[in-house]
Amino acid sequence: MYRSIFLKTLNDGRRSVLYVGIGLFALGLYVAVLFPDIAEGFPGMIDNLPEFLKSIIGDAAELGTPEGFFTTQPFTVIGPITIMALAINRGMSAVAGEEEGNTLDQLLGNPISRTSIMAHKGLALIVSCIPPVIFLGASLVLGALIMDYTFSSSGLLQMLLSLLLLGYAMGFLALGIGASTGSKSLAMAIPSAVAAVGYVVNLLAPLVDYLTFTRYISVMHYYIGDKPFINGITPWHALVLIGIAVVPFVIGLYRFNDRDLNG
Repeated sequence: MYRSIFLKTLNDGRRSVLYVGIGLFALGLYVAVLFPDIAEGFPGMIDNLPEFLKSIIGDAAELGTPEGFFTTQPFTVIGPITIMALAINRGMSAVAGEEEGNTLDQLLGNPISRTSIMAHKGLALIVSCIPPVIFLGASLVLGALIMDYTFSSSGLLQMLLSLLLLGYAMGFLALGIGASTGSKSLAMAIPSAVAAVGYVVNLLAPLVDYLTFTRYISVMHYYIGDKPFINGITPWHALVLIGIAVVPFVIGLYRFNDRDLNG
């Protein structure tokens, strides 16, 4: 028996957290070890690409540095997709999963309020996202040590923090929707759609001048638009991601306390 819902939730999701962490560690180490060889050919290779591809890939000079290269891989594609998927899954399962699995009644049968349940579930989501992000950061450090090069430790920490905030934004959006509706499908579909649209918009908006403003509707822009690994995290971008996490959680808490779960 576990002393709290928080600990039980962590235990229930420990395998997925471990597997995601191992996968990100392997990916990060692979990328970090390959960087010195790949970086040598980047400037010439990118100079020969069409302009629209250059705008997507980024500045050749930046890509020749560990910070620029790591911003492109693994922090532009696999890293955020994996962390968002983990966070959305955890958020979806937190309340809606319990409700559809007919185990929420067991939780409510204990001397604990609905607010406490939401707090425990939210804290478990926060903690669950941390180990995989640490694994990813550690793999880049290890790869750099093996291959004998250096990069900005401050930049890495700020990039990892931005990745965590992205995960929390999507995870708490899923948790809030699930708590408000009791629907796993909605709690999965809406954050996934927000993430997918954000990714596409962030990728394509720079290609067309009159669509550049649309990047502000992209959650990915607030995560990596100002390249935290290179330039440091932008405070108001971090605040937007925190807001995307907090507002749905508060609304979900209100709706969860107000909903008739027997209906």
